Amino acid sequence: MSSAFFRQNPALIPLFVAAGTGIGAGICYSGYVLAKSPEVVVSRIGPQQPWNNIKQHENPKLFTINKKFFESRKGIETPNYNSQSNS
Repeated sequence: MSSAFFRQNPALIPLFVAAGTGIGAGICYSGYVLAKSPEVVVSRIGPQQPWNNIKQHENPKLFTINKKFFESRKGIETPNYNSQSNS
């Protein structure tokens, strides 16, 4: 689109800005989830269950309402589910 289009239709500028911001935020969030989220496994070489490496006091979420909950779990030992016997 050329600048002549926007000069003829200046009311469309906020629409394109808002849509562009939304698309950019969606792409950034998708990249964040792929890079940081323990539920998404991209690497075939790394650990196949990375969610087992999360400690009791770590918060893998993007937004947390109750931060004191994770702070109160600081001294709790993480259960090891891999070493349980099937008897």
